[in-house]
Amino acid sequence: MDKLLFVPVRVNAHGGAFTAVRTARPGAGQERVGLAFTGPEALRAALGNTQHWIRLSRPALAALLAPLGINDIRIDPLYIGPQLPAAPPPDLLETGPVLAGVWRHPQWLPDEVW
Repeated sequence: MDKLLFVPVRVNAHGGAFTAVRTARPGAGQERVGLAFTGPEALRAALGNTQHWIRLSRPALAALLAPLGINDIRIDPLYIGPQLPAAPPPDLLETGPVLAGVWRHPQWLPDEVW
């Protein structure tokens, strides 16, 4: 029997059942790949503590990805996208102006590089 992997998934708006396994691109303009991790620590290191996951064997994940035309599965990929911004000082949050921009977590976006 194949070892079960930790596969990142998207969940519905109510945090219930997963709706899709997450995919990524290894480079801008390249074909999508499946993502899987050998342990929850590796998954959290790449995608953050809030990332949901399910346990699947490699053949089961391949079967889910095949109808999407995805044949490549990356095991324990390292995130090399943009770095997270440093947290602003606490006093700026309390009395300073509204900060522009979006706080980004190290999660997959369609054209970020793994």
